[in-house]
Amino acid sequence: MRIRIFGCGPLAAALIGLADRAGHTVWRSRPTSLPPYADELLDLVILAGERRTVDADLANVSAESLCDLIVVDAITPVRAAPAGSCSGSAAEAISATSLWIATMLPEARIVHGFASVPADAFMELLSRGSFDDTTMLAVPIAGDDVEAKAAVEMFIRDIGGEPFDIGPSTVADVLAPGGPLWGKALSQLEMFEAVGWLAGDG
Repeated sequence: MRIRIFGCGPLAAALIGLADRAGHTVWRSRPTSLPPYADELLDLVILAGERRTVDADLANVSAESLCDLIVVDAITPVRAAPAGSCSGSAAEAISATSLWIATMLPEARIVHGFASVPADAFMELLSRGSFDDTTMLAVPIAGDDVEAKAAVEMFIRDIGGEPFDIGPSTVADVLAPGGPLWGKALSQLEMFEAVGWLAGDG
């Protein structure tokens, strides 16, 4: 895959390292300069880290060159709300971020993911020499575009994680600050149990 990552910080650094190890072509906005027309060839755009750092990176890019791409919303807040503190504010945060992404990147096919999992869990994944299926890190995602989610799921498997599709964007608030899955590093089994509990099945 050809991937461009906007933003900086622990999450962005971990994803860059994991993508590099998986053999993907990864471009950062800073300080690496991109080849001509590189943005038109991208398979995936990841917005990772605090919004202010992502915003600063996007300010130097033509929105037209990033039109109609698969965009992963991995934006992290400056200060997270306590888990379960307010589902309303979590839903508002997801809605506001989606609107901002759509404004910055026209026709973006948005998939929410990665930000709910602590960056330390991805750094630990990067430090592993091999993967153990019984403790594989589950990475929950949400979105409305089936093909976009399939591409993100492929990337997650490539880096040694296991994708967990929780549904459409309307339920992405469980991944936002204040949501019940925010700040959780879970295995696939633990994720099934957590989602079952959220659905009232546990």
